[in-house]
Amino acid sequence: MSKAAAGLTFREGVGHDPAGLAAVTKQATPMKILLVDDDELFLEFAATMLRADGAAVETCASAAEAITALHLEDGGQPAQDFDAVLIDIVMPEVSGTELCSLIRGHGGYGDLPVIMISATRDMSLIDQALTAGGSSYIQKPIQAATFAGEIRQKIAEARG
Repeated sequence: MSKAAAGLTFREGVGHDPAGLAAVTKQATPMKILLVDDDELFLEFAATMLRADGAAVETCASAAEAITALHLEDGGQPAQDFDAVLIDIVMPEVSGTELCSLIRGHGGYGDLPVIMISATRDMSLIDQALTAGGSSYIQKPIQAATFAGEIRQKIAEARG
């Protein structure tokens, strides 16, 4: 069956969705994600991928920024109702593993999925991050076509 026979048309290499099916498949309430990574290019790329899928994304370029965004320093109520936090494992000053431990130590974030992300192949660092409370792990480089879906799946798995 040709693409034209299937009712699909393509313009400049980008799929066109005449029936609006893409809008129907998105969640009614967008995911709220906190993305923490010291690599500004990765932050921009990953945030763009998640936003293209309809997610609301807040980015932090350091663990210190995430500590502030999550209100971890004052021990008070959680700052926002995030669906997940994505954290790079290897960051300067405060590592992703240390940040994950701080999040898990805050009573308001006990059920929050914390997804660790890293380019490291060092299994001991990955194991430390998961032992510190990471819900799951995603290896960099991420796949643009599947990244948002993978995040949705990991959130669903973490929430049981």
